[in-house]
Amino acid sequence: MGWNLAHVSVRLCGHESNCSLLWRVAAAQGVDISFLLAELGEGDPGQQAVQPHLAEVFLSGPAAERLALMLGVPVPRLRWALPHLREIHLLPGQQARWDWPWYPMEHCLVPACSRCVALRGGGWGPIWLVWPEPWKVCGRHGQFTHVRQVGSGVDLAHLGQVVRAHRRRQRFERRHGFVGSYLVADAFAITGWWWRKTVVVCWEKRARRAGRPGSEAESAWLWMYPEAVAVAGALLDYERHRAACPGGAWAAAEAELLERLAQLAAVLGLPPWMWQVPVAQWLHQHHRCTAPVAQRGGPVRAAIHLGDGQHGSLGERCCLPWDWSDLSVPV
Repeated sequence: MGWNLAHVSVRLCGHESNCSLLWRVAAAQGVDISFLLAELGEGDPGQQAVQPHLAEVFLSGPAAERLALMLGVPVPRLRWALPHLREIHLLPGQQARWDWPWYPMEHCLVPACSRCVALRGGGWGPIWLVWPEPWKVCGRHGQFTHVRQVGSGVDLAHLGQVVRAHRRRQRFERRHGFVGSYLVADAFAITGWWWRKTVVVCWEKRARRAGRPGSEAESAWLWMYPEAVAVAGALLDYERHRAACPGGAWAAAEAELLERLAQLAAVLGLPPWMWQVPVAQWLHQHHRCTAPVAQRGGPVRAAIHLGDGQHGSLGERCCLPWDWSDLSVPV
């Protein structure tokens, strides 16, 4: 390398994108991003540097080693902080090179919470995280960020019920494995459908406490979070009941599910003609498949989800056909 970067001091941040870190390093050194890229290796002719909220840059193994040398950190530590420097995402070959492709990634680029940026950003610009969802809750600082809310994360200090629901969801998914994550996705789709039809009083109150409008799609995940987790629990019990009756006599399981969701809907003030619509669609989807596989001592696994991607976003894991968070699409 023609440029001595042995003393670059930029703090690492877990889950950061390669592109985000490179822009921060360039800013810290007062150089253009294209100059920094030339130090890391070769890129395809005509490629131009892109802002970190728009795309990701991928590196080969030798280029990643050069970056680690610049920062004075071991390669394993750099790979721990930057998910797209791990083996599966490296460009092939032994040549030091980089690539800034324009194709959709498996993950989103989500802004880090303002407190994480204050602690680790060094004043060299925002930090963008590689994350499976378009939103993230920072467990350390209690802040919600979304891809379309740069610099204006939602402080969860006055949303204790939402914070507790987020923790319950994490425990639910850890305990129940893949089926837990699938049913959480389905539950958000059901409650999201309800939100699209009406912002109920308790959701509006949570939004006001957070200083946001209840109709804001980017933050709506928060307003309905407690109810979505409650719905996920009801869906899981339904699947367990189905697994215990493999012959297809599932009327009792369905009646129990509808009773529980009717009670939740009554608390929210949702009329039956409204709340039952997405639930009926969910039951239809799950009636189309065989009963879930229940292994002794193991998690219940809904057959309809067995072929789904296991690490995708909530939308990708969901069996329901609508995207409630896209206001341009009817539900």
